[in-house]
Amino acid sequence: MNTNNRFLLVLPDGWSDRTVYFFQGPDDSGVQHNLQLVIEPDPEAADVADYGRDRFDSLLGSVQGATVLKQEEKTLSDGRTVYECVYKWIPVDTQVNFNKVVYMIIDGVGYTFMANFSKKTIKTIGVEVDHMIESFNPGAESDEE
Repeated sequence: MNTNNRFLLVLPDGWSDRTVYFFQGPDDSGVQHNLQLVIEPDPEAADVADYGRDRFDSLLGSVQGATVLKQEEKTLSDGRTVYECVYKWIPVDTQVNFNKVVYMIIDGVGYTFMANFSKKTIKTIGVEVDHMIESFNPGAESDEE
C-alpha cells in the first residue's frame, strides 16, 4: 500500500500542485515497467471522455508514429467511468512498446495514469496495473504509519 502522505508543503498564492508520481515495476521481457500518475487539480473538461480525448490527442502529437489500438470510455468494477487508450509505438526497429493511458475525474480533479508494456506483458503485468488503477482512492486515509 502506498499512501503518499510523507510531507506537508504550504504553497503561496500563485502556486499550484501539479504532482506527478512514478511507480517502478518489474523488469520483464526487456521492459522496465512503470506506472505514472499525473494529478491535474483543475481540468478544463468536466466530462471524462472530453478530458481523455483532449489529453490523449495532445499526447499522440508528441509520439511520432504511434498506432492507436483502443480509445474508449470504460466502466470500472466500482462504477467509476474512465477513458482508456492503448497505443503501440516503435521507437527503434528492435523495440515495440505498448502504452496504456487511463483518464479519470474524481470530485473535479483530473487523474492520468500512464503505463508501458511489451506485447507479452500487456496481458500479464497489464492486469496488475489495471488492479492498481481500480484501487485508486484519492480521499482514502491509511492506517499504516
